[in-house]
Amino acid sequence: MIAALLVPNVAFSAAQDRVQFCWAMGKFDHTIYFAEVENREDRQASFDTLLEISGIDHHAVACRTSDAATHRRTRAALFKEWRESEFEIVNTTFMSDLDY
Repeated sequence: MIAALLVPNVAFSAAQDRVQFCWAMGKFDHTIYFAEVENREDRQASFDTLLEISGIDHHAVACRTSDAATHRRTRAALFKEWRESEFEIVNTTFMSDLDY
């Protein structure tokens, strides 16, 4: 009976720890635009639309959805790589969460 009570909590916890991380590189500048959101539906289209509306010429949007721990490791590795490449990193999370 205890196992039956724990399984839904584990499943609920796992479902709550999903993070989507999207980014795109500017075509004509050395800028990486990114957005991240937890426990929400797919925001790739919203992020891509934000870049288009903002007039930012960019390469294809890449998105990854993972658990929170994997997200932190992936994000740290990408930021390290981007900084070493002298890219400017712009957080557009607050804007890309809008519905267009």
